[in-house]
Amino acid sequence: MDDRDGVLYSGPYMMNSKSVIVKMWNADFDFNDDGLKTIPLWIQFPNLPLNCWEDDSLSIIGSTLGVPLYADACTKKVECIAYARILVEIDIIRPLPKQIMVEDPNGREFEQEVWYDWMPMYCNKCLQLGHVCREPQNKAMPKQQKGRYQKPQQLWKKIRH
Repeated sequence: MDDRDGVLYSGPYMMNSKSVIVKMWNADFDFNDDGLKTIPLWIQFPNLPLNCWEDDSLSIIGSTLGVPLYADACTKKVECIAYARILVEIDIIRPLPKQIMVEDPNGREFEQEVWYDWMPMYCNKCLQLGHVCREPQNKAMPKQQKGRYQKPQQLWKKIRH
């Protein structure tokens, strides 16, 4: 169990600069369902008051975004107080909120900023993760000024040694 949790919660994992999503297997997993709708995302709560850093409080705050799974080691040990960081399984079909309303253990409400370690692209048109379908682009060449040659933009600069 410890090894499994270490792999699941140590991410995010990258391969060729692309995120690899690691989820726990369950008996109801369907290989034919190619629609990935919920994924675990690491979320940071910058400047979260310290009285909200208990496991119960972080779980309640995380549940406003999805299903809270785990708090990172720095958050559990309160080693870095700039932000609290938790892993939450989020429905990526919905827009990811940048702010949420939080009530601290004393009953005080405040607006909490939400940062994501990685924000996935999700295409609502074809219901796929990793891209966004765009309208077909007009392949016609841009009009040039009459009688004038338009020099292409230089991409590389010469470096003098």
